[in-house]
Amino acid sequence: MKIRFLPLLLLATSASAVSAAPPRRIPFWPDEVPQAIAAEVDGLAPLETVRALSRFHRVQGSPGFAAAAELMRARAAAAGLAEASVEHLPADGETRYAHFRSYLGWTAEQAQLEELRPTPRVLARFPDQPTALADYSQDADVTAELVDVGLGASAEDYAGKEISGRIVIASGDPALTQRLACLERGALGVLSDYPNQTTAFSGDDRDLVRWGHLSPYERKNHFAFMLSKRQSQALRDRLQAGETIVVRARVRARMQPASYDVVSAVLPGSDAAAGEVVLTAHLCHESAGANDNASGSAAILEVGRALQAAITRGRLPRPRRGIRFLWLPEIAGSEAWLVRHPELAKRLVGGVHMDMVGGLLATTKSTFHLSRTAASRPQVVDVVAQAFFDDVVRVSTGYAERGGDPRASLVWLPGSREPFLGDVRDLELGSDHEVFEEASFGVPMAYFHDWPDVTIHTNKDQPENLDATKLGRVAYLAAGIAWTLAALPDVEASRLLAVARAAADERLRAAELRAELAPDDPDALLFPREAAAMGAALLDSVGALWPSVKGPADAAARRLGARSAQARPAASDARDARVPQRSPGVRGPLDVYYYDHLAETLGSRPEAALFGRPRGDVLAYEALNLVDGRRSVREIRDELAGRYEPVPLSDLTQYFELLARAQVVSWR
Repeated sequence: MKIRFLPLLLLATSASAVSAAPPRRIPFWPDEVPQAIAAEVDGLAPLETVRALSRFHRVQGSPGFAAAAELMRARAAAAGLAEASVEHLPADGETRYAHFRSYLGWTAEQAQLEELRPTPRVLARFPDQPTALADYSQDADVTAELVDVGLGASAEDYAGKEISGRIVIASGDPALTQRLACLERGALGVLSDYPNQTTAFSGDDRDLVRWGHLSPYERKNHFAFMLSKRQSQALRDRLQAGETIVVRARVRARMQPASYDVVSAVLPGSDAAAGEVVLTAHLCHESAGANDNASGSAAILEVGRALQAAITRGRLPRPRRGIRFLWLPEIAGSEAWLVRHPELAKRLVGGVHMDMVGGLLATTKSTFHLSRTAASRPQVVDVVAQAFFDDVVRVSTGYAERGGDPRASLVWLPGSREPFLGDVRDLELGSDHEVFEEASFGVPMAYFHDWPDVTIHTNKDQPENLDATKLGRVAYLAAGIAWTLAALPDVEASRLLAVARAAADERLRAAELRAELAPDDPDALLFPREAAAMGAALLDSVGALWPSVKGPADAAARRLGARSAQARPAASDARDARVPQRSPGVRGPLDVYYYDHLAETLGSRPEAALFGRPRGDVLAYEALNLVDGRRSVREIRDELAGRYEPVPLSDLTQYFELLARAQVVSWR
């Protein structure tokens, strides 16, 4: 009896051992890989880089930006990254990068605003207070009375007021106020308390001095000094009480041709034909500009340093794909670099963009958000990002609740010890990733960002508001994503495909439920149809990056594609069957930092119903992404309705007719 049952006993013991094996922390990687990455990442190192960058007033096309770019080049080279260099792309107000017209550079040396009468005192001084002087202010030495013009953003604000030869105080956009008051009505300059960010906390801190901007294209700019709400209100109260206030403004600053300085470095791969993964961060903004965006710039440097160190120590092999690191002037620099390097843009298989990633919740009021790729461009980077995000949440929560080894739990003392707070959400715009993802370039990007950060674009965006632990966790998260895209071996690709299939199925089930709960919605059938189409595209991306699983990935994608084809929109496709096609001269987003292509081509910023919607910016961006010379306006509307939210066809028709007038699209 003992001999007869011994094999069964051994089989039961073996099965029990297998079932008891702990799950992998990352489903598609042996635990040794995330452990090797975590062992090399250091949260304190990026905080020190933030402190170094914070010394520079990093306005695009300025000496401060150039100095910061050289600092990052040197640190990238010291980290062992290859080809570390600074490329200088013209920013002269004339050079165009596709449709985008570059703007001028700016050099500011010194500026002081003082009250002469009735109470002599200094009100603002640059560079002691870097946000005190609005970007693109120019030389001045004037003494004049102060006049309150309210917002200063419309002709009505100036009615009945003597403006010529005076300095105005206003709360509207400084560039608009400068045009209306100085260029059109003879004012000498502007004092501004313009609130360029709006959150639930706006107005709570009346001592914030916000970073302001005049037009980088207007060569006749005068100047603008930025004041806190407390300073501004005190001056306005005195003017309202009948006081005559005389101020003197002295500015040494000038606009001139300069360059977009782009820092680039590479962690080389073993197969040059396999393409590259890209990590990006914008290097610009005012000093200190700690979270926005010294934090993202420092974090991607730490990703490169940690991965290169792991390779050097033999903990990780050389990746198959290269990993490229780019530090750019925000949005404008990305547009310029991608237009100038189409051959490199085509090699980029996906990546991560970081913009504000280190803020302490108690100070900045912000949590971390990971935005997925555009719904027009679903890609496996979303699945990879979710897996590493879940890992950071799990290990950080475990440490906060039970203690243990800080480093194994992604804690860098004296940084914070609380769980990682954040979420994964759909596409959000507002930084360089929208240039890379735009259909002209088509690079799928995960987007890391803190929001709302009440200190950004102000004098209080300081390194003291950042957390070494959070910076380390974010660097680990990005390193894991980049390493997976660059180095996941074929032997593990089937696991990643299984995770991607589960994600596609989950999206489809959620869409089917949404449709079931909205039986009277004429767009209900579009929800599962588009979820299936997005799932098929996701699976296709796995097969494209890992040919060893292309067969099963294609088969799974075909099954989802068949599900997608079964659903038909309730309304007739005959309505607006016109097919738009892109104009070849327009590549990239229509809004590029200070540049608005529709306003330039049509003479003013046009009104369109699409812009007035809560997510109108995303819908407009994605509508243009879907223009391929094959889809009709109706078909584009249906894809937007199924992937985002219902959009009236009339709104989209109006938008495309606007694009046609601006020669962004033509009708096929």
